[in-house]
Amino acid sequence: MKMAANSTTEKTASTSAARKITTYDLVIGILAIFSLIILIPLYFGKLPSSDAAVLITLEDVLCIVFLFDFFRSLRLAPKKWSYFLKGGGWLDLLGSVPISAFAIFRVARLFRVVRLLRKLTGDQLRHIFTRRLAQSTLLFTLVVALLLVFTISWGVLLAEQHAPHANILTYHQAVWWAFVTITTVGYGDYYPVTPVGQFLAVILMFFGLGIIGVLSSYLATTFISLQRRRSERREGENEKDEDDDDDDSSSRDAELAAIREELAALRKLFEERYQAR
Repeated sequence: MKMAANSTTEKTASTSAARKITTYDLVIGILAIFSLIILIPLYFGKLPSSDAAVLITLEDVLCIVFLFDFFRSLRLAPKKWSYFLKGGGWLDLLGSVPISAFAIFRVARLFRVVRLLRKLTGDQLRHIFTRRLAQSTLLFTLVVALLLVFTISWGVLLAEQHAPHANILTYHQAVWWAFVTITTVGYGDYYPVTPVGQFLAVILMFFGLGIIGVLSSYLATTFISLQRRRSERREGENEKDEDDDDDDSSSRDAELAAIREELAALRKLFEERYQAR
């Protein structure tokens, strides 16, 4: 019974360890969803060659990211063949090859999202955001900003490309305008002229201000953490020095006590011999 209980405990622990979700896993899942959204206009829409080239380049970059994630998962897997054959590793590999001949297999990224959703729980989300709040917030903000740039630029292009006096006519121009806007640079070479485009521009501007706030908070938190660690290290060194001083003092006291005992014994010996005479 005891062995059965131990095996059950180990199995539960291994299962919980296998189901552990990190911030990295969430980011990969968000990128997988974004890549699936990109596939719709890329392969089912009629895009100009310049716009299609931007999406194809973005898809190739995402393929490299997912290919890195596949090799990382394979390296960290306790049983590599089990992960590859039974854990969906072969689907991850097929959906990550940056070759146009394998483009049809990129739909397999949907299984990556399904696996993540099956493992994800509310407790794990709270654990991720409370354990490393600053790092998680910064990472999610940057990922959402990247996704927002490419999605809002697409919406702006749809709103602007047929408007009179519009200067955002290609997806490349829309992406450039979105990056310039969200970073609060604002060159002014491209700008929306329609109400929908201007509304989307306001969203990007506010989010850009939010990014600056998150970066400032992250840097402040990092500096405070470094200062706290230095203070704790100094306090630890001071306590160690005090402990060493206490040890030295204790050893000196012990030596003095031993010397006193020896002197007392010699004195007693001399007195006994003197009395014997």
